[in-house]
Amino acid sequence: MNLRNGEDTHRKIDSDASLVLVGIRGCGKRSLGFVAATALKRRFITEDHYFREVTGQTRQEFLKLHGSQEFQRRDIEVLKMMLDKHRKHCVIECGLGSLTRPVQEHLRLYCAMNPVVYLVRDIRHIQDLLGLEDQSVRLLREGDSLHRTCSNFEFYNIEDRSSVAAQSDEGSPDRRSANYSFKLKEVKEDFTRFVHLVTGANANHSSYDSPFVLLETPPELRSYTHAIFIRLSDLIEEVIDLAELESGGDAIELCVDRWGPDMANILSQQVSLLRRNARTPILLSVDISSSEIAQDDDTSVYFDILEHGLRLAVEYLAVDVGQNQAQVRNTIRNRGTTKIVGQYVFEPSSDVTWEDDECLSRYLQVEQLDCQLVRVLRVATEREDNAAVIKFKNRVQSLPGTHPPLIAYNIGRLGRTSQVFNSILTSVTHPAIKRTTNNERDPQITSRDAVQALYQSYILDPLQFCILGAHVGYSMSPAMHNAAFRHCGMNHTYRIPESPSLAVLEQLGRDPNFGGSSVVQPWREQVYQKLASKSRHAEAIGAINTVMPLRGRADGTMFPLQEQASRRNQAGPVLGWYGENTDWVGIMTCINRNLSPRNAISPLKTTGLVIGAGGMARSAIYAMLRVGCRKIFIYNRTLSRAEEVARHFNSWASSQSDSPDVVRILRSTEDEWPSDACPPCLIASCVPADPDMGEPANFEMPTQWLGSPTGGVILELAYKPLNTPLLRQMRHIRSETGRAWVLVDGLDNVLEQGIAQFELMTGRKAPRRLMTWEVLRNYVGENGPFDEKTIQSRLDGVILGNDM
Repeated sequence: MNLRNGEDTHRKIDSDASLVLVGIRGCGKRSLGFVAATALKRRFITEDHYFREVTGQTRQEFLKLHGSQEFQRRDIEVLKMMLDKHRKHCVIECGLGSLTRPVQEHLRLYCAMNPVVYLVRDIRHIQDLLGLEDQSVRLLREGDSLHRTCSNFEFYNIEDRSSVAAQSDEGSPDRRSANYSFKLKEVKEDFTRFVHLVTGANANHSSYDSPFVLLETPPELRSYTHAIFIRLSDLIEEVIDLAELESGGDAIELCVDRWGPDMANILSQQVSLLRRNARTPILLSVDISSSEIAQDDDTSVYFDILEHGLRLAVEYLAVDVGQNQAQVRNTIRNRGTTKIVGQYVFEPSSDVTWEDDECLSRYLQVEQLDCQLVRVLRVATEREDNAAVIKFKNRVQSLPGTHPPLIAYNIGRLGRTSQVFNSILTSVTHPAIKRTTNNERDPQITSRDAVQALYQSYILDPLQFCILGAHVGYSMSPAMHNAAFRHCGMNHTYRIPESPSLAVLEQLGRDPNFGGSSVVQPWREQVYQKLASKSRHAEAIGAINTVMPLRGRADGTMFPLQEQASRRNQAGPVLGWYGENTDWVGIMTCINRNLSPRNAISPLKTTGLVIGAGGMARSAIYAMLRVGCRKIFIYNRTLSRAEEVARHFNSWASSQSDSPDVVRILRSTEDEWPSDACPPCLIASCVPADPDMGEPANFEMPTQWLGSPTGGVILELAYKPLNTPLLRQMRHIRSETGRAWVLVDGLDNVLEQGIAQFELMTGRKAPRRLMTWEVLRNYVGENGPFDEKTIQSRLDGVILGNDM
């Protein structure tokens, strides 16, 4: 089986090149096309709509009037026209025309400049969905296989776990319902990430722009990152608890050790499953010693697998540079946005040691192939090899000029020490892997083992974290963060000071073991003024909720921010504080997760509404701006504070070459909704609802402001009490009107901002399920703690993104 298109496979494309979707009926082209168009902010063109636009007739009408032969000729002509006239800034859905030879030949040429994505789906699901007979399924299979030959990317569309029944492309009645989209939440997130990878969208325009944010800084630029090593055979044999892979690594190394007929589809499916569960980059490698891959020195299977990895747009691809050089160069040339890890492994039979010049020459050889990373591994034969590899890395670091990041360690039990101290993408195992037999070359330490060893070796230091503010006694941050520290093998502690005050922060903030602090009211503004540096987001919001230490050398010079990020788990003199805001990240996540495609953000139509004018309200406005909303109204009981917030953001928007009046004021709850703006589909209530923090909220939405015919998202950011008057009101309105208002209570934002804060302060991937469980287990509301059934239900809801 040859999957390669050889020299004709192009993936280095312009970021504005139109994205084309191909696949058989029922694979999800229409739904995913809409998702892609929304994510990329592009026009969505479907073959059916374009045919009618060009001919003035539907496809069915044209077929009836002109017959099948003329219809097929005209259909092919129109489809080619559609592709050629929309080469940029579009998402294009190809219908049944992609099954014809002329269109497939046209698509092969189209791949030279544009991403053509082949959508694959479980054929059994398609059969059930469309009610097809076995003969029809056989014909579909035969035609579908040809799509791989006329595309340069591939995406396996797996079903949402929360889906009752995924819909076909052909106009299901459910599509008219605003509730339709909530059956596609997981695949929406999956495909959004995929099209961003394929197109390179946002590669240079990040939402975060900070070396402290994990999504911002790739694993090879962070310290002591790990890749969970998984064999494809383990996935096929289902000996891995996929849900547990969400933490315990900064990437997944998927090692292909099986190949044969239909394995391309299986690999595509397993990559999609890993991405959905782990939500981390994929490093694809190949076990060339496998009997199913090593076939009498025939390397065609090996390069078929590498080509398929590039089709799947894996983030990293390990390439054995000792293989056929022409094919290696071809693979690297056609990598697209995938980073190539040029790899060389010294076997026990080799006489080459880490001290030999040949070892260094191998590194330089890989570098000259234009690889983004270099991985040199050696099977350890004695413990002394672990000291030798450190000398080798020091030798590489002493080379003049800039060079690709180096991954270098020893394989096997005797190499475990070098694995602990390797800084970049060390392969590790995971408790979720329950295989009965182990390959002695596979990793035998977990990420937690490695991190614990770094603390025991005094490479990393135990740090002190805290939360400061009034009325923080009920905060769930200590339970959430301490559980995550333990899970990751970190010796940090997070506490609530006995008498929290600014003086306490001053005292803690000069302690060499100070790790960072959460800051809530009433000290956010005062702390903001004391920062030596802050993120551009905190600057734009004018409020922070996170303080981190800025460390320096003994001579008083401060490390640059990138180095601060790499040292964040190490103690040292504190020369200043860095301020960040994760509230906006939590709010933005809640919006993206719960906003339906019918309410997809449009700068001209989408309207947001924020109630309140404090720090959380500022974060909500900024989150709405970041998702693309350009009409935001603010209402606050004290008008002057609302005016101050509006002036702040309008000034900021003007400095960003945006409209100067993105934020407008509502003066009274008696006012009608402004006639020149659509009713809001994004609503965030930022009014405190805890009687201990002042007057309870008791806020209810004026019904004349709830005119959105498609509903929207209501974010209630208060969580003491959890069932606020606003949420009770909206449940009643939703029941009466049937409008699809998704209600998100304050615990969701507590979790999302806390998860972002943990990753910001530690540089390690947060154990989302564990932190969620800790919050739910420790929360005591007006009706007492949650029972086990409610905890499980809410846990599933948070993980899957379900609405209340």
